[in-house]
Amino acid sequence: MTTNMELTGEITKVLPVLTGTSAKGEWKKQEFIVKYGDKYPKEVCLAVWGDVIPENADSLVGQAVEASIDAESRENNGRYYTDLKAWKFKIV
Repeated sequence: MTTNMELTGEITKVLPVLTGTSAKGEWKKQEFIVKYGDKYPKEVCLAVWGDVIPENADSLVGQAVEASIDAESRENNGRYYTDLKAWKFKIV
């Protein structure tokens, strides 16, 4: 069963664009720190890939965002690392 997850919050930090090359070709990703929740706010890092990256990303701190995300974990040497990948990233 697959469930789409939605997150609405405020962008508090924009991290640098990362680029590289894999077996599938060149890739580009940018990460955003998003604060969400009213009573007990939390921050989460959302990864945005390729064409989903907004053109004016550096100017988005303080902006509200709605994101559709997938959560994925991977194991490396007995430790698990979780990524939140936004496949839809809309400034509201």
